Amino acid sequence: MKFINKVLLPAQPQLAKTILAMKLIAIMMFTALTQVSASSFSQTITLRENKISIEKVLQLIEKQSGYYFLYNSKDIPQNERISVTVTNASIEEVLKQCFKDQPLSYKIIRQTIVLKRKYVEENQAPLITPAIKISGTVTDEKGALPGVSVKLKGSTIGTVTDVKGNYSLTFSDSNGTLVFTSIGYVTQEIAINGQTKIDVQLKAESKGLNEVVVVGYGTQKKVNLTGAVSSVSGDDLKIRPVGQTSASLQGVAPGVTVTQSSGRPGGDAGTIRIRGVGTIETTGKTADPLVLIDGIEGSMNNIDPNLIESVSILKDAASASIYGSRAANGVILVTTKRGGKQIGISYNSYAGWQKPTNMPKTVNALDHMLLLNEAYVNVGRTQLYSDALIQQYRAQNGVSTDQYPNTDWQKEVLIGSGFQQSQFLTVNGGSEKVRLLTSVGYFNQKGIIENSDFKRYTIRNNTDVTFSKKFSAKFDLQIINAVTKEPGVGSGNIFNYINGIPANQLGVNSNGSWGVGWNGLNPIAQTKDGGTNKTTAPFATLNATLLYSPVEWLKAEVNIGPKYAESIGKNFNKAIQTYLPDGTPSFKTPALTTLTESSSRSFYNTLRAMLTFNKTFGAHDLKAIVGASQEDYHNDYTSAYRDTYILPDYPVINAGSTANQQTAGTSEAWALRSYFGRINYDYKQKYLMEVNGRYDGSSRFAKGNKYAFFPSVSAGWRISQESFMEPLKNTIDELKLRLSWGRLGNQNIGTYPSVTAVVLGTSVFGKQVVNTASLNSLANSDITWESTKMSDIGIDMTLFSHLTITADYYTRKTSNILLLLDIPLIIGLNAPFQNAGVVKNKGWELGIGYKGNINAFKYSVNLNLSDVQNKVIDMHGISLPGLTVNREGYAVNSIYGYQAEGYFKDAADVAGHATQFGTVAAGDIKYKDQNNDGIINEKDKVVLGSTIPRYTYASNITGSFKGFDISIFLQGVGKANGYLYGPGIMPFSTGQFGGTILEQNKDRWTPDNPNAKFPRLAFGGSNNEQNSSFWMKDASYLRLKNLQVGYTFPVSLTSKIGVRSMRMFVNGSNLFTSDNFWKGYDVESPVGTVNSYPQVKVYSFGLNVNF
Repeated sequence: MKFINKVLLPAQPQLAKTILAMKLIAIMMFTALTQVSASSFSQTITLRENKISIEKVLQLIEKQSGYYFLYNSKDIPQNERISVTVTNASIEEVLKQCFKDQPLSYKIIRQTIVLKRKYVEENQAPLITPAIKISGTVTDEKGALPGVSVKLKGSTIGTVTDVKGNYSLTFSDSNGTLVFTSIGYVTQEIAINGQTKIDVQLKAESKGLNEVVVVGYGTQKKVNLTGAVSSVSGDDLKIRPVGQTSASLQGVAPGVTVTQSSGRPGGDAGTIRIRGVGTIETTGKTADPLVLIDGIEGSMNNIDPNLIESVSILKDAASASIYGSRAANGVILVTTKRGGKQIGISYNSYAGWQKPTNMPKTVNALDHMLLLNEAYVNVGRTQLYSDALIQQYRAQNGVSTDQYPNTDWQKEVLIGSGFQQSQFLTVNGGSEKVRLLTSVGYFNQKGIIENSDFKRYTIRNNTDVTFSKKFSAKFDLQIINAVTKEPGVGSGNIFNYINGIPANQLGVNSNGSWGVGWNGLNPIAQTKDGGTNKTTAPFATLNATLLYSPVEWLKAEVNIGPKYAESIGKNFNKAIQTYLPDGTPSFKTPALTTLTESSSRSFYNTLRAMLTFNKTFGAHDLKAIVGASQEDYHNDYTSAYRDTYILPDYPVINAGSTANQQTAGTSEAWALRSYFGRINYDYKQKYLMEVNGRYDGSSRFAKGNKYAFFPSVSAGWRISQESFMEPLKNTIDELKLRLSWGRLGNQNIGTYPSVTAVVLGTSVFGKQVVNTASLNSLANSDITWESTKMSDIGIDMTLFSHLTITADYYTRKTSNILLLLDIPLIIGLNAPFQNAGVVKNKGWELGIGYKGNINAFKYSVNLNLSDVQNKVIDMHGISLPGLTVNREGYAVNSIYGYQAEGYFKDAADVAGHATQFGTVAAGDIKYKDQNNDGIINEKDKVVLGSTIPRYTYASNITGSFKGFDISIFLQGVGKANGYLYGPGIMPFSTGQFGGTILEQNKDRWTPDNPNAKFPRLAFGGSNNEQNSSFWMKDASYLRLKNLQVGYTFPVSLTSKIGVRSMRMFVNGSNLFTSDNFWKGYDVESPVGTVNSYPQVKVYSFGLNVNF
């Protein structure tokens, strides 16, 4: 292969061999596919023109093919008229016919066609003999960029870059401006200012209103969109190293809220909500949006950011109703990258370390004993620890011994930093007929506690095959295997223990044996020797599409997408024998060693057939699609349990005792059949209209309610195209008004709530065990679809060619929400589901983007701000208790409890107030008697706040200068509430000895400290532990979510070692947070206690290489 001989090998022989080997591997994979010609770039061209000018023909070819012509207008015969008739012809065929008998020659360089007079030699000087010479190199983020048009602004002087991205021009204007243009890239203008060498890096064009975005079952130009759609480039996602791709969507688009509440390996995915929560979540029903990967339902976490080409977020009914009952919570469309016709290899890698963003600090052993004694005395009990013992601890001066332990449980269990790494290799290439993209990935995330990690292995292959001008196909295959591991007792319990066990309990004896810990619970031993909870989740999906286009304006498409997923769990939770310091086994009886094995296997398949019509009639553009689809899902689940394992290192079900063995199994299936269609119409690219409709039938509903129709209509007006806007054309580049209305459904309501479940079991009658069957709930065959109606008004603007603005106002009302209504207990069965609830959302969104440069420094600023007001309209009188509740007139999942009015000042204050809980004294929390009945009880509870943020905002700032680049991502929420309870914040609230106390709780009420942060210490008291506004905090925050600094090595350097481009970077995630939440806790998980894996900050460095 010639290009191998041209590679300049580095001085280091081992590196040279490695690079050469990688290129040979790529060549061997694609040897049969490398016959690439310039003519293969274009689409086929159809022209039927009679006696028109050559320049007009060139314009028509540019419009159909995507090529760009570069020529001196003086070389084109101005009075010549030609006739051209071609049908589905290649670019070469069209050019030969056009320039037959003409004094022109042409040369195709990448996406540019250079025209010259035939008498001009190919190596002749540029179009105009110049006085000065300017040269340079044009690159993109991957390396040298050939075929870029370089022109002197305001003239016909120009050239194109060669295969190495180099160019040179000679002319006389040293104060002019060079314009760099290439299809798919943002045009750049650089002032010469006397320079003789100008290097430029072009950026892919992705954010403008003229971009093509993916929508339901197709694509549209953004200028023609009439719905609320946010488009995100894959480059914007991969810049943030995350373990779960869903987390990378945080802050990228207005109206999209992503909460990452945990840093647990494999469990750090983001919870995505589009325009708030539109339903009341119950078992089997969530507010998660529908995610489609290349048209097949999937998970954001099953696709690596390096493979994502773009993400489209469909937020209103007009854009989402084509998906009908699957789209009530919004739709996320992920488009993956596909192979090109030139061989390319890319390698992306990073490695990093994690540490908790926040951890609550517990007190040492001496402080614990002193404060617990105070809590005992405050409730009239004798102090637990003697003065003599406390003096002994004082004498130890913090040193931990067997007799006087002072264990820092966090320090003993946390391993300092959890290492994580990602390795991702992509090879792509092809020919005129076949294009391939193959990738392999490996991700490994260690936990911040021992015996905790997550590994994911990924392989994906995207293949495009062109059989003929009319027939083509796509075949995509992806296989993933994810393995999650944690201690047998569970990561949550480990953090519960290290944040709750007093420091005066012994973890490890001086002889190396396990100490008693806290009532036999020893998290040090449990992480190191307590068994493992392991989950293996293999996953495979195939996406096959056959396309046929009998004529240019009609396309038929058939798609099949089977998907198999499995989750195999094995939890071996070992009992750990603990010992007293003298070696005597502890009297604390260890729990039984248990083994639970489970297996969940699911199969999902979709089959879709569709016709697409796209034709222009003069000033009228008409596009329509019509199709049908069928989806099927089946899942089988089994589990088995045994305990009392004599052999502690033999985790096999049959090795356990049969005395308490348990088995379980379930099976679930559903199907969905759909018919859908869409019509898009525009007049003069100025007046736009779109109509969608989908008719869904679901097996989850009873006969008579299975089918429902979900329509939408939207319109747009490109005001900037009107003649009266002509005076403002230099200020307003684009101005469009959008209106939409639509209705969506929701079939994700659980498994067949319209029928009564039969519970199978056993019972003893007489002296025999017999099989039984019973009904445990009433049925309701009238259950029907939840229905969501949405309206949206929006505006899109581009000003001064640099500033883009998108704004929307919307309303969303969901009716017929399934609820369990109250029924009399005398019936003896659980209540049936009924269509009863109503929830309403309204809000606005604003997105602003600006791109500019100051000489060689290029920068961009993107801001987005969203407001959503959520309210429950109707609950049919249901008022279930709890910390988070749904109440009419308030937001979904509102915080519910007593309204605190500060502390009781003295005994007289207590006596003059309503009766509260237990023995109340000065320094205890005082609650408001809402109904003035003299008793504080359930009737005095009120809605205190909302866990759903009203405002979400984000800012992404980028800059680059001579190879260096920086990206700063800020994200936050406003007007949100959080709540901590139990041992997470309340002193001595767990267990026989009350657990421990946090450092911040030392600021407690005493007669000498009446304005303390926390109430008086009281052991065993129930008053201060009630759910109340006292424990609720403002959960608003601003976070430096990601900071990345990178450097791209010059092409002149990397080309010497056979590398197209090379970039190194350092990155930090979750670096800094400004908030007013409880100290020691991460504000992004604002409701809970200590038994959760903390959020983590990550420091990493990485490398991106393209060959």
